[in-house]
Amino acid sequence: MLRIPWLSVEYVKVPITTGPPELTELPVHMAILPKGQDPGSGDWKPAAWIGIRASVLIGPGTMLPLDKGLTYGIWVKITSSPETPVLGPFPLHIT
Repeated sequence: MLRIPWLSVEYVKVPITTGPPELTELPVHMAILPKGQDPGSGDWKPAAWIGIRASVLIGPGTMLPLDKGLTYGIWVKITSSPETPVLGPFPLHIT
C-alpha cells in the first residue's frame, strides 16, 4: 500500500504495464476516492504520463486534497477508442 503524509504535495504515480506501444500518447484521467467508492463521471481529473506511469498531483492546494488517516482507492481511466479501460482501485493511505 502506498503511504503519503497528508501535508505532502506530490504526484501519485501508477505504473501501467499493458497496452499498445503508443499508450502514453493516449488521454489519461485519474480518480482518488475513499476506499470502497466507485468513481462517477465528476470524479475524474486530468492526469499526465510520467514515463509509463499515470500521474496526478495530490495534497493541500491541489484539486485533490486528501484527509489524514483515510485510505483511498486510486482509479485510472485511459481513453482509446473504442475502448476505455478503467484500472483499479490501487490502495493509498494518507498518514
